[in-house]
Order: sequence, then C-alpha cells, then structure tokens
Amino acid sequence: MNKELNEQELEKLVAYLDGEVSEQEAIEVEQSLSTDEETRAHVDALERTWELLDKLPIARASTEFTNNTLSTIKTIQLEAEAAEEQNRSGFSLSKKSQAQLRRAAIFGGWMLGLAGSIFLGYLMTNQWLPDESEPLLKEFSFIENLDTYSEVQSLEFLEELRKSGTFNETAQQQSR
Repeated sequence: MNKELNEQELEKLVAYLDGEVSEQEAIEVEQSLSTDEETRAHVDALERTWELLDKLPIARASTEFTNNTLSTIKTIQLEAEAAEEQNRSGFSLSKKSQAQLRRAAIFGGWMLGLAGSIFLGYLMTNQWLPDESEPLLKEFSFIENLDTYSEVQSLEFLEELRKSGTFNETAQQQSR
C-alpha cells in the first residue's frame, strides 16, 4: 500500500462499500479494483475495519443520560417557542431599542454617580470647614445683653456697682 489515496477517492471507496454510489460510479470503482492492486488493498483494509467494528460491543446510553438529553432538547424547544411567541406578540425590543436603553442606563448611572459625588463633597466640606457662627453662639448671652452693656459708661462705674453689691442682688433674684 504505497499509493496514498486522496480524500475524494477514499470517500468514493467508502460510499461504494456502503452501497451509496450511483451505477456509473460503481462501475468506475469496480474497474479500478480490477486493474489497481493498491486500490484493492485499500478496499480490503476498509472491509476488515468494518468487520472489526461489528465485533465491538454496542454501547447503550443509560436511562439517566437519555432523560437528561431529552429534557435538554425540550427546554431548548420551549425557549425557542417562547422567543418566537415574544417576537409575535411585539413585546421584544429591537436592537435599536436595546442600544438606546443601554445608553440611557449608562447615562443614568453617570448622573447618579455625579449626584453621589456632589452630595459626598458637600458632606465632607461641612465636616472640614469651620462654622462661622460657632464663636457667636458661644458668646450668645453677651450678644443678647449687648444693649444693656452698651449703656455702661466706663469700667469704673461697673466696679462701683460690684462693690455696692448690686450684682449680688441681681444674681440672687435670678436664682429664685
């Protein structure tokens, strides 16, 4: 078997052995077999291969494998039917609509991210910047009585009031 058959010739020989060739092709193969010993050797090798294959035990699929395969096929059929029904009912989105929806979702995500960043920046700024009203709140009682204090002419006058005990009487009245 020095001569190698090309793929077409080998396919033709296999089809001849299987009885799948036309009458004209069968005549051509038989002529080739009668004149070419290499071709006869190839056909003999193919026939021996088929005989060996026939002697092998036939593998049977388990019931579980068969059931799984059939259920998978049924699932695929049901999904295809559902997709077809959805297309017929008009509830499916076209590719253009899907692209627009995707763009809108991306835009919405960016806007949400931007709003979140602004809000986070606002919170962080309020934490780190000092509140300008804080010193005023600490001195609120002073500011509240500023009109009264502004009537005081001098510190000497306040010193005299303290010495006379006026502040003590005012403090006692407020504590009651």
